[in-house]
Amino acid sequence: MSSLTSLITTLTLLFYLVITINVSRARTKYKVLPPQTAGDPNFERVLRVQQNTLEQIVFFLPSLWLFSFYVSPLWSTIFDAV
Repeated sequence: MSSLTSLITTLTLLFYLVITINVSRARTKYKVLPPQTAGDPNFERVLRVQQNTLEQIVFFLPSLWLFSFYVSPLWSTIFDAV
């Protein structure tokens, strides 16, 4: 397929990895032990960002690849990079 589409996919997953690492740091900072998801409001905000990102990735990545396959890899990369 397109190397640009693969690049956007990789960058998206790296972005999600960074957000997941931030949750781990917030757990340590606010002393919220796993598997708890409630505690300090600042921790809950960080966790919610991670959960919302995961929910959106489920729609974003398949849409990215389908648009790239059926329409245009270049336009898919431009739209998704924005």
